[in-house]
Amino acid sequence: MIGAEFLKLRKRQMTTVLLFILIGIVVLVNFILLAISKAKLPTTGHAMGNIQNYLGLPVAIPFALMLISSFGSVLAIILTASSVGNEYNWKTLRTALISSESRFKFLVSKLVSLAILILVGMLIAIIVGFIMGFITTALGGYKFDLSFATGSYFWTQFLQFLRTFFVIIPFALLGFMMAIFGRSAMPGIATGIGVVFLESIITAFMSLAGGWIAKVPDYLLSANVSAITALNGLPKGFGGGGQNEVFPSVTHAYVILSVYAVAFLFLAFYLFKKRDVTG
Repeated sequence: MIGAEFLKLRKRQMTTVLLFILIGIVVLVNFILLAISKAKLPTTGHAMGNIQNYLGLPVAIPFALMLISSFGSVLAIILTASSVGNEYNWKTLRTALISSESRFKFLVSKLVSLAILILVGMLIAIIVGFIMGFITTALGGYKFDLSFATGSYFWTQFLQFLRTFFVIIPFALLGFMMAIFGRSAMPGIATGIGVVFLESIITAFMSLAGGWIAKVPDYLLSANVSAITALNGLPKGFGGGGQNEVFPSVTHAYVILSVYAVAFLFLAFYLFKKRDVTG
């Protein structure tokens, strides 16, 4: 069943399109930074600081992982919500369940195949990001220095790769759950993307309110995702956390995101098992 679901997802044009969008984002952002890298931006008192700090080989992988954790989450939401939501839209769900051993195995096979595709997409984006590091170093006329490429460096990036996948999981499962709830891909996509973009804005206002309201963001998604992605080692101000930003502890972030992921997963299975299949 996992092989069948993986084949279906891999053969769909949407999967290829989403992968090319992710690759395009990595390439485009690097070229944009290269284009403005010669700008005379102040190194202090500016949110970005020296843009050259974000170009080149040493930060190529951390920078790619930062882009994946933000833009990749949106693409993962689209992929996961569509994988189950389109079964309703195309009216193929009843047929698929008849040929499956159980609803539980049907959903598990979808989630496993989705996880594999997301991991493969992340790996491809990292490879592209590392290649872009060579390109921006050459075009920018910067020095090729590979002294950073140690076993410790790559182990750190491997751990950050796993962390990045971890922070994507709650958003992907939210889209998956809402697609089942709404019996369509669109509720999952709309809810997931809405949370990604709107929650950070809402929590910013909550933080300014003070009192107990200011503590609410610590139990939502965005602040805890930021606490984990801040470990990627980027320079301050661009994906590395601002100097005045205070995030929850990493342990707190792992616990909260795990609770959300388990809750979304449980609700998805409960709704799918409890409700009649229509479509």
